[in-house]
Amino acid sequence: MAIVLPPRLVPVNCAQLQFGMYVAELDRSWLQTSFHAHGFLLSQSEQIEELRRICSYVYVDPVLSEYRDSEMFYTGLTAKVEALSACHPPTALARQRMELRALSHAFAQAVQGMRRSEDLVLTPLRRALDPVVTSLMEDADTIPWLLATELRVGFLYRRALGSAVLMALAGRQIGFEGAFVRELALAGLLLDIGKVSVPIMILAKTTPLSTHERGFVERHVRRGLYMVRSASTISETVEDAVLGHHERLDGSGYPRGLRGTQVPIAARLAGLVDTYDALLQDRKYAHAMAAHDAMRLVNGLRGRKFDAAIVRSFMRALGLFPTGSWLQIADGRLGIVRRQGDDEPTRPHIALVSDSAGRRLPAGPVLWQPIRQGDIVRVLESGTIRILQGQLDEALGAAANLAA
Repeated sequence: MAIVLPPRLVPVNCAQLQFGMYVAELDRSWLQTSFHAHGFLLSQSEQIEELRRICSYVYVDPVLSEYRDSEMFYTGLTAKVEALSACHPPTALARQRMELRALSHAFAQAVQGMRRSEDLVLTPLRRALDPVVTSLMEDADTIPWLLATELRVGFLYRRALGSAVLMALAGRQIGFEGAFVRELALAGLLLDIGKVSVPIMILAKTTPLSTHERGFVERHVRRGLYMVRSASTISETVEDAVLGHHERLDGSGYPRGLRGTQVPIAARLAGLVDTYDALLQDRKYAHAMAAHDAMRLVNGLRGRKFDAAIVRSFMRALGLFPTGSWLQIADGRLGIVRRQGDDEPTRPHIALVSDSAGRRLPAGPVLWQPIRQGDIVRVLESGTIRILQGQLDEALGAAANLAA
C-alpha cells in the first residue's frame, strides 16, 4: 500500500539540501538507511553527505525546518500589495520588518545556544524585543500584518514570535503599563522554550502519542521554567506565564491542575494566547484555522477554560477579523485585512486584491476601505489562501511593476 504523505511536505533534490531543513521522508524505505524513521533536522555535514549518497531526493517539512536569518522574510504577495499602497509609510514598514527580523534572529541564537547546553541569556532577547513592543504600542497592526503574511521561520520560532506579539497586544488593550507589557511579551517569547528538550521525533510524530511520549511533551513546562530560572534575572510575571500557560480555569490543565483565581493573571493570558496562536498553525493533527474561526472558538470557551474578561480584551485588541485575515465581501471581491478600525472591532480596513471575477489588479494604488461585518460573506481558510496566493502573486507583481 502506498504511503500517503502530508500535503505540506516539499520534495527537495539532495543536491540542494541545507542545514536547518527537517527531513520527514525519504525516496526509499527508512529500513535501507541508518537514519531514524521519525525524521531529523539537518545539523551535520555527515547527514547531508549520507543522504546524497543513498537518495536522489527527500521530503522536507517546512513547518519543522529552521530558516537562516536571510530567509526569514520573503517578498511575496503581501509585499507587493504593500508596494501598491500609499496608506502606510514605506520607511515605517521597513523598520518594523527589520525589528521583527532582529527578534527572530535573537531568539534563534538563544535556542541554538540551549541546544548546545548553554544557559539562556536574556539580555539579547530583551534588547531585540524592546523596539518590537514599542512599535506595537504605537501601531498595533503592522507587525501582526508582517507576522501573518511575510514571516517564514520554523514552527518553534514562529510560535514564540506570535505569542510575544499577542501578549503585548493584549496587555496594551487591558491597560497595563509599558514595563509590564514588555514582561508579558518576554513571557510569550519563552512560553514553549522547554520544547527544546523534547526529542524532535516526538514533536514531529503524526500518530497519537503514547503515555510516555505525552509525558515528555507535558514536561516541557517545568523544563521551560528551569531554563528561564537559569537566566540572570527573571520576573515573577515570566515565571507565572511559563509554568502556567497550560493551566485552565476549570482545573483541567497541567502541570498543577490550578483552578479559577489560583491561576495567576499572566498565566491566564498566556493560556489564551498559546491556544489561539496554535490554532493558526498547521499542526500534526489539524490544519490551520482562519483567525476569525480561532477567535470564535476561544470565545466559546470563555468563562470555562479562559478568563471571560481577558477574552473580551483579547478580542478587542485583535478585532473580530484579525489583521492578515483573507475575506470575501458581498460583491465577490477579495481582500486582506491590513488594519483594524479605530474602536470598531467589527469594521476592519482591507486591501482589495481582486475584483468580483478574480481578475488581476489594475495598475495604481490598492483600494483601502473599512468593511462592515454584514458585508463579509466568507473568511478564507488557509488552503484556499495558498491557492489564491499562487494565482494572484503574478498579477500583483505585474501591477507593482507598472506602478513603479
